[in-house]
Amino acid sequence: MTSRNRAALGQVVIAREVVTYAPGPRRVRSIVLLLAASVALMMTGLGIIIPIFARRLDAMGGGVQALGIMIMAFALAQFLAAPLMGSLADRYGRRPFVLLSLAAFAAANVGFLLASSITAFTLVRALEGALTAGLFPAAMGIVADVAPEDERGRWTGLVMAGYGAGFILGPVLGGLLYDGLGFAAPFIASALMAALAFVVAFFVVPETRTAESRKREELWKRREREKAIVADDSLWNSLPRPLTVFGVLLLIDFAMVFAFAFVEPQMIFFLYDELGWTTVQFGVLVGTYGLAVFIGQLTLSRLSDRFARKPIIVIGVLLNAVFYAALAFVPSFAFLMFAAVLSGLGEALVLPALTAFVLDLTSVQHRSRVMGFKESAAALGGVLGPLLVISISGVTGARGVFVIAFGLILVVTVIAALDLRASCLGEECRGEARAYAERRALVAQAALRGIVTSASSARRM
Repeated sequence: MTSRNRAALGQVVIAREVVTYAPGPRRVRSIVLLLAASVALMMTGLGIIIPIFARRLDAMGGGVQALGIMIMAFALAQFLAAPLMGSLADRYGRRPFVLLSLAAFAAANVGFLLASSITAFTLVRALEGALTAGLFPAAMGIVADVAPEDERGRWTGLVMAGYGAGFILGPVLGGLLYDGLGFAAPFIASALMAALAFVVAFFVVPETRTAESRKREELWKRREREKAIVADDSLWNSLPRPLTVFGVLLLIDFAMVFAFAFVEPQMIFFLYDELGWTTVQFGVLVGTYGLAVFIGQLTLSRLSDRFARKPIIVIGVLLNAVFYAALAFVPSFAFLMFAAVLSGLGEALVLPALTAFVLDLTSVQHRSRVMGFKESAAALGGVLGPLLVISISGVTGARGVFVIAFGLILVVTVIAALDLRASCLGEECRGEARAYAERRALVAQAALRGIVTSASSARRM
């Protein structure tokens, strides 16, 4: 081979690292803040309409069962759609699914305005659940893509604070709009908030899993699979390890959502009918809870980065149980407000720590898929909770429902305290995941060096 031909081949180099998306600290902060702002705008819209659902269904002739079926329809749709949406976000990018969720939420509010029956209202809520199921997996995938591991709890908490922010003024505003202007006003306001969130996200939220990085990753997986160096990309192999820890984390997420979904239909009519609360009072209660979640996630989410995930999760789950105890035993307005603050702080501790724990154990190419499974586990709780309360509310009564929820959360607290410790602590799990990643990197590097050596030898011929 002539020197001229060799020159045309270019220079052979050994790549030691491939960086797909690595923004600096300022850029990380701006991405997460803007993503949190988009989520907060959408959740404010949701907060506006939450106190209205029961009122609207009641006006259509429905009660606890109708509200329970509507809640179950939404959760069932999310249960089915979240894993698929998460997998698609890994495959095609995070940003499109953030935008799809925001647009779907705006459209759903228009659908609520046009729905003239309980069936139509429930169908719109189910479609909303399916089409917005990709928001959480995609948003958490973006955070994991840009945030360093030792700051993941902090930045995850900031985005989740956006979820909590929507429940600060939204429910109060919804109650005021309903009492002053009728049922249409809250849905119009909610649609406008979602549309604004879509515009913000469209212009400011970047794609962190670019087409180039996805193509590079796919080529790597194809080459390594042919060499039998890495396992296939099956569903089973994408699950985080250790599976026991992942299972306990999913159980905690499921149980917390199940408990609230189990209580919610009965609680709303209990507050309205038995305690005589107004829509504004209920909005204030939800807003207080949302404020506690918001402040807690802004100030407490980094605790799991400092003290490990497990103890923060256990404390948070225990605090979350206070609200159900208050409903069952001391259902006064003042004490329920106090319990809502404690319960909100508990959720503010649990959700960022639990989400960061799952991300710690998950490989980069499966982050949105695994977040979809997490969202699906939570949605399953949202399906089974209303289904159970519909079945037993006539037998147990409202306070019996609240006692069951309180007992369930206490059991989950014990499981979290024992089983997470028995399986591994957060740092040990992260160490195991890092060691596994390092072993894979060494094997891949050895194979790559062999290819480069062969290419260099061919050039010298």
